[in-house]
Amino acid sequence: MKKIKILNKIFSKPISCLTAYSPSIANILDGKIDLILVGDSLGSTLYGMNNTQGVTMDMMKNHGAAVNKKIKKSLKVLDMPYKTYDNKIDAYKNARILLKHCRPDLLKIEVNEKKLVVLKHLVDKKVNVISHIGVTPQSYKNFNKIKVLGKTNKEKQNLLKLAKESETLGAKAVLLECITTDTAKLITENISIPTIGIGASRYCDGQVLVFDDLINLSTNNKKPRFVKNYFNFNKIASNVVKKYNRDVKLKKFPSTKFTYD
Repeated sequence: MKKIKILNKIFSKPISCLTAYSPSIANILDGKIDLILVGDSLGSTLYGMNNTQGVTMDMMKNHGAAVNKKIKKSLKVLDMPYKTYDNKIDAYKNARILLKHCRPDLLKIEVNEKKLVVLKHLVDKKVNVISHIGVTPQSYKNFNKIKVLGKTNKEKQNLLKLAKESETLGAKAVLLECITTDTAKLITENISIPTIGIGASRYCDGQVLVFDDLINLSTNNKKPRFVKNYFNFNKIASNVVKKYNRDVKLKKFPSTKFTYD
């Protein structure tokens, strides 16, 4: 199996990545997944937001620090939240705060042509950065308006150019979100740093999903096409709750086994 290097760690290719927002989930993932991402998707996943624009530095600091306590083997990735890296000065100031409090191995920022100067500045300041291109969720107030990119030749070439520029400026990897299969393949074949896909085909060097989607923890029935449920936690947990409720009503819980003398 082919190998791939991110920072000083060697992984079997393709690399795997899942999100974690709490120590308990991080503990489950550590060492079993190559990269653990504290993503700003926690806005919708944990806080019921309609998008990621309301995620704050304090949210990322708190969840990032909590997750960091349980990660010993996997690489740690942290999203920089919306409006915290609009210019290179603010970007580095906020990056230092997150690095100090959360100790991630890499920070991830959503990149377009205007944000390349920010990417360069962070790299120049010795910050390890993942460049997130394609669909960039922080740009959307309404996720229903998100459309797959790379369908036209112009979009395809613009994404390839952005990926190449990200590599040239020193990004450690490129995350590709919601782009066509042939565009993902083209980019992966034309840059030497890893590509990590979400809704971007099997041709990427790695894949990422939100853990809550993976186990169907969310009650949101309208999930993106790229989401695969590996376990129906929602259904099983609902049955467990019903059983607990029944035991309480019938005074079967707590029995003497769960009572102090």
